Amino acid sequence: MKTLYISDMDGTLLQSDGKLSDFTKEKLNDFYKMGIPFSVATARSMISAMPILEGVHFSAPIVLMNGVFVYDTETKKAVKYHEIDHSVLQRILDLFYAKNLHPFMFLYSDDYKLSIKYTEFDNDGMKEFYDERVELLEGRFTQTDDLTNIEKGQHPVYVNYYALPEILDDVVEKLKEIPQIDFAYYKDSYSDDWLIEIYSHTASKANGAKEVKKIVGAKSIIAFGDNLNDIIMLNGADIAVAVKNAVPQVKEIADVVIGNNNNNSVVKYIEEKENA
Repeated sequence: MKTLYISDMDGTLLQSDGKLSDFTKEKLNDFYKMGIPFSVATARSMISAMPILEGVHFSAPIVLMNGVFVYDTETKKAVKYHEIDHSVLQRILDLFYAKNLHPFMFLYSDDYKLSIKYTEFDNDGMKEFYDERVELLEGRFTQTDDLTNIEKGQHPVYVNYYALPEILDDVVEKLKEIPQIDFAYYKDSYSDDWLIEIYSHTASKANGAKEVKKIVGAKSIIAFGDNLNDIIMLNGADIAVAVKNAVPQVKEIADVVIGNNNNNSVVKYIEEKENA
């Protein structure tokens, strides 16, 4: 019976320095050669995920931006993506602007490119997000006076913002009143900031994993995670696996708890499972 193994990246598959160990990379390529379906499900975009995954071969599409994209790493195109309706986008932005907050908006174009629009940086976390990605995006960041001014052939898919909880909590409560969206709200793996990531209600890591399962013809899913945005995927898996460094809420719903993210624990578990 074919099983799809699907893992979160940051804090789970990746080491605490945000990199793949050579051991894990070697094992993932071994799984590829053996025909074992493996994928990742991450909040990262293709722009920030693919450099980290360079040199790893996948027999299955990967899930990006918390399920907004099911992405083919070979063709570098989305197999599937979920768009935010323009009227819904306006409601989201109005909630941020009411607090004088200025989020990033991600767009996917008909020519298969991801771009990001922004109006201004209102805190250090947002500026750091920009600084860490501006070179990778090669000019795809665009500053604008109006995020709702969207060109033909571009599709809004994702809105995000970085800040401390006391800044975001009110926005989060009001976002719950918009049924056409879903969002992830959790502490960043590398700072004290919290992230709010907003996308269509049809997108999720769980739905992305199910789509990949269908594509590869797997009968079951074993999912790995560490943070709050992984819970929906873990709940939808046949076996939910938490790493030792996972937040308590993830460990509580896990069927299995393995070693931490710095010990190649995900690939070791898969190897043991396949050899059992």
